[in-house]
Amino acid sequence: MQRPIRTALMLASTVIALCLVFSIGFVAGATALGPGIPPPVVLAGDPPPDIKEETEEVDFGLFWEAWNVIQDNYYDGPLAAHTLREGAIRGLALATEDPYTLYHDPEQARRFSARLSGSFIGVGIRIEVRDNFPFIIQPLPQSPAEAAGIGIHEYVLAVDGVSTEGMALSDFGDLVRGERGAPVTLTLRRQGESTERDVTIIRDRIVMQSVTTRVFDDVGYLRIANFSSRTSGEIRHALTGFETAGVERLIVDLRNNPGGLLDASISATSRFLPEDELILRRESRKEPTQIYNAISGFRDLRTPMVVLVNSGSASGSEVFAGALQAHGRATLIGEQTHGKGSVQELHKLSDGSIMRVTSGIWFTPAGVALAGAGSGLTPDRQVEMSDAQLGGDDDPVLAAGLEAVRALPLDVSR
Repeated sequence: MQRPIRTALMLASTVIALCLVFSIGFVAGATALGPGIPPPVVLAGDPPPDIKEETEEVDFGLFWEAWNVIQDNYYDGPLAAHTLREGAIRGLALATEDPYTLYHDPEQARRFSARLSGSFIGVGIRIEVRDNFPFIIQPLPQSPAEAAGIGIHEYVLAVDGVSTEGMALSDFGDLVRGERGAPVTLTLRRQGESTERDVTIIRDRIVMQSVTTRVFDDVGYLRIANFSSRTSGEIRHALTGFETAGVERLIVDLRNNPGGLLDASISATSRFLPEDELILRRESRKEPTQIYNAISGFRDLRTPMVVLVNSGSASGSEVFAGALQAHGRATLIGEQTHGKGSVQELHKLSDGSIMRVTSGIWFTPAGVALAGAGSGLTPDRQVEMSDAQLGGDDDPVLAAGLEAVRALPLDVSR
């Protein structure tokens, strides 16, 4: 008995911890514990035969005792067995004490996979949290939100009458997304105004471009919002367009880019490094050290470039920025990056749910490890700014990037 015992301990600990948290307050008397016998309706599914513990066996009876206590005594109970099972599985992920090891139920798994593929069902708005509410940075071009007349710089106060104050962006996304063709009503207030308005939008499939571009005279500006399966192709298209437009210098903006697919970030980084150049080194428990090098394909090795980063630049964006900085291909400008130097593997479970497990850590070509508190890439030139300035006319990091890239010498052999 080795792994099932550890599993049992994690499950029992999670349930007991929840009981302790909610016991702070009114406590009335003592309750006799029922026997640790699993209810007949949840007996399907056998534990792995090799569950063992180094020092002692763990009796699953304690878990079932806790289960019965909740079912017999919880005020709004008994709860559906499926609900308790889902909570126990989430408890397994929580027991790792790793913020990136997560459980996604089947619906969450579907939406997560859709985001990584670059498309989803929704309304098409870019948002951030501002003043404790979701704040619309912009509607996506040709999206249902744009067609409904939603503009930039609007607070979303409610979704179908549900207040969004203090709501996490992930929860907000769950409310806004839904079935294609189904309506959703957003309660909005423009920044600086007091009038509220309701806008009903019909959900549709949103093809999410991860790359957007602008041109500042001779400087091409390329913003990468995340790394999806579409990103590398979009970068190639952007570079081809810049070449046609006579662009001589390049800014890549990775601010607030949370990462995405590892293969996508490797492919994107390869657009700017020679083939076989080291991009990252990965260490894991089960496998020997893995080396990821730049792959072949269309690339730009000569255009002078800078990369903009901030504390929201994490994971895949740190792979990109760290490799280009280490090889002297680009100058980093902005703030210290987030510092997420771990790799997660997605394990699909039998019901379509996903267990997302941290399986390794990675190092930049310069040997920088980004896992752990206080880590992150240090820009070559640090520039502070507020969230409200990002992308605006008074964006100091963008201004510094334009100044820096124009000071770089051109490669006359291009």
